[in-house]
Amino acid sequence: MVALGILKSSRCYLLFWLLGVAFVLLSAAAATGWLYGPDVLIMQAAQDQPSDLLDASSRFFSTLGTLELALILLLALVAGLYKSGRRRLAGRLLLAFLVTGLVEYLLKQFLPVPLIPPGSARTEDFAPLVTVDHSYPYPSGHALRSTILLGSVYLLSGNSILRAGVVLALLGLLASRIYLGVHWPSDVVGGALLGAAAVSWVFGKEDLA
Repeated sequence: MVALGILKSSRCYLLFWLLGVAFVLLSAAAATGWLYGPDVLIMQAAQDQPSDLLDASSRFFSTLGTLELALILLLALVAGLYKSGRRRLAGRLLLAFLVTGLVEYLLKQFLPVPLIPPGSARTEDFAPLVTVDHSYPYPSGHALRSTILLGSVYLLSGNSILRAGVVLALLGLLASRIYLGVHWPSDVVGGALLGAAAVSWVFGKEDLA
């Protein structure tokens, strides 16, 4: 069992480094403008067949990634883990959420990626109670927060139906940010990579007490 735990831990940390390197490389490519052409093509393809149903469902999925709902889910997860005695796991989850949030803020202020053209948005985005001004769209905070929290729910749950629902919700949310025209595909992928790296770090130890 100890050997199995060490093996699992090694795999998680290897995944953490691989995802981290992928995030850094994608960030560099986005900053150089190399991804602008593919981003435009993918966004146009995503918006090629618009409909009221897609608008409504995309707004619904997108709302799931708002900061307000993310904080509620984070507090519920941390409280549940703490109450069940898994305090170190709760602490790592909270730390990962805060640190990646800081990384997101700094990149949105200083990483010069191409801006979303005016008029690209399909509908008005959800207006949060708390807004933070930023200069650039990379990475997507919705993708980052949702990957961390829904990824944690997926790993903590042993229910296959709940896990399937979590995967569908996350995929729907990621796709919605592109369809709604509020983020480039590279923004969404970057946020998801950073979030997945954070989840790998959080769950990188076999001892989750």
